[in-house]
Amino acid sequence: MLIEITTLSELTIDGKLSLGTNESSKGLFAFYGDELRTWFHKQRAEHDAIMVGAQTVRNDDPELTVRYATGPNPLRIVTASDGDLPLDARLLNDGIPTMVVVSQHASVSAIKALRAKQSVEVVVCGDERVDLNRLMLILWERGLRTLIVEGGSRLLHSLFEAKLVSTIIIKHIPVISGAQDAPNYLRAEGQPSHLTLSRWRIVEWFVVDGVGISIYRGEQTHS
Repeated sequence: MLIEITTLSELTIDGKLSLGTNESSKGLFAFYGDELRTWFHKQRAEHDAIMVGAQTVRNDDPELTVRYATGPNPLRIVTASDGDLPLDARLLNDGIPTMVVVSQHASVSAIKALRAKQSVEVVVCGDERVDLNRLMLILWERGLRTLIVEGGSRLLHSLFEAKLVSTIIIKHIPVISGAQDAPNYLRAEGQPSHLTLSRWRIVEWFVVDGVGISIYRGEQTHS
């Protein structure tokens, strides 16, 4: 593995990433306070880059910046295989460096519209879908060594499928979503799951603002 990849997710007691279908994960932020926000943003500041998928941009309209802690903003990376992102999204319009990664499947017009945005770079990487392994090589060649990924479930699934994740951080939000159709932690993108059994060692467990934080490291894959 070239780049150290950490996933950071909020999960409800019933294993959901949000409170409902197509709802923003920001709805879970209401269940914790400033101390956890500071800790959360410190994790961002400690990484070279931060990555989310296109659906997270559509649902959450995130900033992906460091605001509740002291430190630099990581490079923002959005994977959008078809280039379909809302052009009024905040991270495409605030002038902060952002990389949008598309596949060859993205239309010329979609790429042109994204490249017209200030401080937005478009990288074509992959045929039908973004090639995450190739993307990690591109990022390594640019001097990036650490990446934090904040979802969503399809991007997370793809990273685990490619065996690219080295650290898992989960914020255990003490609520039950109750929404059966809310996104689960992992979800395959349009094809059967190719995940194999992997074992992780819990290295830290602590509570901040009434929210449990678990950190896992190390992967052992079994066919």
